[in-house]
Amino acid sequence: MKTEGCVVRLAGVALLLALAACGGGGEDAPPPAPPPPAGLQPTLASIQANVFTPSCAKSGCHTGAGAQAGLNLDPGSSWGALVNIVSSPDMLRTRVVPMDPDGSFLIQKLEGTPGIVGARMPADGLFLQQATVDVIRQWILNGALP
Repeated sequence: MKTEGCVVRLAGVALLLALAACGGGGEDAPPPAPPPPAGLQPTLASIQANVFTPSCAKSGCHTGAGAQAGLNLDPGSSWGALVNIVSSPDMLRTRVVPMDPDGSFLIQKLEGTPGIVGARMPADGLFLQQATVDVIRQWILNGALP
């Protein structure tokens, strides 16, 4: 009988801990990430068509002459604005370091790495799924070719 009481109490404690872990403190959950684009490949052309153009090169963001932080991600401009270019918000970081995704500011911004300058991207809060970021990581790891 004594063992049953202990088991019941342990089950109760486990239930309370599980319920406490579910509480979000009243904060709204972030919006769900859009699914990775079908057919996304670790090439600039694929990333441009499936990620940069629809998610980044939008009015008020990274398009045209007035692109935020001077980062124009329009087709034909993105490679020259990213690869081996020092970031204007953080002059100690390079936007894309070929073969070094962890050292690339682009990946740090997409993943929301703690301690980076500025907010996680995309700024609209519809953050990319890790699977999408992993394709961009692979492009960088492969040398970030145009």
